[in-house]
Amino acid sequence: MNEKILVVDDEKSLLKSIEETLSEEGYDVTTTGDSHEALNIIKNEFFDLIVMDIRMPGMDGISLLKEIRKVQDEDNKSRVILITAYASEDAPIKAIKLGADDYLMKPFELEDFLHSVKRNLRISRLERERNESLEQLEELHTKYKNLVGSLSKVVWLKTKDKDLEKKVREILKNYEKA
Repeated sequence: MNEKILVVDDEKSLLKSIEETLSEEGYDVTTTGDSHEALNIIKNEFFDLIVMDIRMPGMDGISLLKEIRKVQDEDNKSRVILITAYASEDAPIKAIKLGADDYLMKPFELEDFLHSVKRNLRISRLERERNESLEQLEELHTKYKNLVGSLSKVVWLKTKDKDLEKKVREILKNYEKA
């Protein structure tokens, strides 16, 4: 599966350059120069990574980031790289506090940009794998609990041995505490 990247920047030449570069790297790239359009796209489609400019007409990148975080759930959110040519000293801090994962100043070196993209996509993959593993563990936990509960009933029905049934239930309690 090719990772999906959304690039949002009103500077058409940079947008085209980033799109070509990322496409050559094998990523599935969607671009837009409009932050409102970007938000509509994000509401309908998940992207592993969103790269966006901070200063754009209409809705700026910081406001767009706030809106993105409102529409995406905590367990399945896109990584975000903010880019800008106009930065105040507190802009990177503000961006990170709002949920940006990286911050690059324009003009940036292509190698630095690709490094950031690859690092953020690797983190995205790891987070997705972690969430899938946690779901699998939860399913296994439920199956184990049901199995031990059923075993306890079978032990009681077959043996009428209350001590053995208590031992099985104790195993279940100890498992749940661990």
